[in-house]
Amino acid sequence: MKKIFYLIALISILSSSTLVIADVFNTASGVVYTDIAYLQTSFVNQNPSYADPGGYVDLLFKVENRGTKKAQNSTLEILPQYPFSLDPGVSAVNSLGVINGLQSGDNAFLVRYKLKVDKDAIDGDNEVKLKYSEGDGTAYKVATFNVSISNPRTDFDVIFQGSSTTSTSTGTSTSSETSTSSTTLAIANIGANTAQSVIVRIPQQVYFMVIGTSASIIGNLNGGDYTPVNFQIIPTDNSNTSTSREKNLTVEISYTDTLGIRRTIQKSIPLNLGTAVGTAGRFTQRSQQSSLSNSVLYIGIGVAGIVVIIVIIKIRTRKKK
Repeated sequence: MKKIFYLIALISILSSSTLVIADVFNTASGVVYTDIAYLQTSFVNQNPSYADPGGYVDLLFKVENRGTKKAQNSTLEILPQYPFSLDPGVSAVNSLGVINGLQSGDNAFLVRYKLKVDKDAIDGDNEVKLKYSEGDGTAYKVATFNVSISNPRTDFDVIFQGSSTTSTSTGTSTSSETSTSSTTLAIANIGANTAQSVIVRIPQQVYFMVIGTSASIIGNLNGGDYTPVNFQIIPTDNSNTSTSREKNLTVEISYTDTLGIRRTIQKSIPLNLGTAVGTAGRFTQRSQQSSLSNSVLYIGIGVAGIVVIIVIIKIRTRKKK
């Protein structure tokens, strides 16, 4: 009788749902687990395809139930670690609720996270972890995915190489000399990436102005290369407000990075061009006024000399008579 009792008890225990082991089937759509809920997560994509240090990256994940039973109270939580972080106030937990059995493929849950990328992040693959669970959450899984980081930007250095001033005359009877200054700047790509469609521009500013074109097209500039550009830059009258003639010139450099994004950066360099705009013109006017005064003086002396000569001739003629 005892043997029969033990046999009946063993059959009862083995038939209990607590000890039922799921059957696993390989189907055309993937692995299927019977009689249980079985969550799986996968990494769909990232945007941009290479995360930009100092910027943001969107991560898209898929959550599927590969089991035949419903997954109750399903949750997904991202566990950001350096160089990734969530903006303040943004929750890392997404409550998905009920995920039906075999809810997968096009019917799966899609969850998006937007992460901040540290400005000092190093190029390469960096890990992002996801924690997901169902039911009371006491049992959970952690999946690890790689997010690609690549800095598409570059940087520039601007160096003042010198300036030369030339004077030209209008060629008229009231001619005056005007001065133009050609300033040479060296633009160096000090980054590792190639800068495409580079344009150097001198924006409107307080202490300097540009005669003629204020922009110069360079084209592509490889990392480590440099090229000179020339502008006719002259100081403005505002430069006279300081005892020092050295002011900072603002230079704008626009380029297309390796992701095809158009970027503009500004550089400020000390520049000493000496005489302010209008000074040459004022000196010319003073020279004209001085020349005019001298001419009047010489004419007056000449007329006085002629009068004296005529008087002397008349006196001599009367004496002879």
